[in-house]
Amino acid sequence: MKIKVIMSDKAMSRETMDARERMLKAALSSDAEVSVDCIKKGPDELDCNTDEAFAAAEMVKESIRAEKEGYDAIVIYCFSDVGIDAIRENVRIPVIGPGETSLAAASMICNRFTVLTSESINIPRTYRRLMRNGIAREKMAAVRALDIPIGELRSNPEVTEKYLKAVCKKAVEEDHSDGIILGCLGMAGYGEKLEKELPVKIIDPAFLAVAYAELCVRVGMRHIPAVYPVFTNSSNVEL
Repeated sequence: MKIKVIMSDKAMSRETMDARERMLKAALSSDAEVSVDCIKKGPDELDCNTDEAFAAAEMVKESIRAEKEGYDAIVIYCFSDVGIDAIRENVRIPVIGPGETSLAAASMICNRFTVLTSESINIPRTYRRLMRNGIAREKMAAVRALDIPIGELRSNPEVTEKYLKAVCKKAVEEDHSDGIILGCLGMAGYGEKLEKELPVKIIDPAFLAVAYAELCVRVGMRHIPAVYPVFTNSSNVEL
């Protein structure tokens, strides 16, 4: 089994993507492979809705390429699930969004949860998008920010861990949350230590999405044309 993880920004080095592959492999069975790549054109980072719009078209192209190369599932490596509906119109293999997957998980094991994002500027955009989801409307207590730029989340782990712990404590004490979703995949892997220090469940969308992708392949869980009609390209879009 081969799972393709596609990052929705183009500013990632091969070294960085190789590190993500090694990290995500821990969530998979021994006979499952994971390959991480990024879009070839588009934004360096996703800081606004406009960035997401430009990235979405490139995500579709990379997903079509992944299916042709024989991958069994696609994971969108962004909490915003960039381009997920359009991608599902263009491929027949499972397409997994970390955002919707982590919300579904939170609905099963949490009474109230807080979503963390990287910077305060992202809070309104994240809140508006999540509130379209019934799970968030029912159980999401707040969206909070670490106020660390996306590109710096992994450059100094000690600083990120310090900020993350402080924000998580506020989520527990002020939001009364029993679950926290790491709402930026640059935070992947930081939750395990925090769970041992705080009375809260940390949901890590990066690992959850990859593991769910493997499950979907094994049990045949995928979208169907009745819900996501096949894109016929009657408008002659360049793909």
